[in-house]
Amino acid sequence: MKYVHPFVYGHVVGAFFAGAVAGTFLDLRAVMVFSSVLAASAVVSALVCWRWPGFAADGWKLWLTGCLANPMFLAAIAFSADQYECLLGRHTGWNCLFSDAGPLVAGMCLLPPLGGLLWRWWRRRSPAAA
Repeated sequence: MKYVHPFVYGHVVGAFFAGAVAGTFLDLRAVMVFSSVLAASAVVSALVCWRWPGFAADGWKLWLTGCLANPMFLAAIAFSADQYECLLGRHTGWNCLFSDAGPLVAGMCLLPPLGGLLWRWWRRRSPAAA
């Protein structure tokens, strides 16, 4: 079996749990959808992190690349840019009903790379990993 870096495990598992927690406020279907979509986006992000800056890079580089390479994060930023007038309070009404979804999803995408960094730190720290 091929070796999978601890950052990838932490990133993907962190994304899965973050999506599950977000989905628990709705129903079981939301749990499944949110967790699987965030985990799939974390896999794409981990592949980008593997290519550059590499899993041995500094934590801040991995976190920044993990966030910026996440397709869900990019989609949330694009949605927020599209709804900027609603977010600034210039427009109100039914057209602005889901304008807060972009910042909420972008915030959720900031957490999984931290899980990857935490898992990487834990594996380096434990004597069994040496």
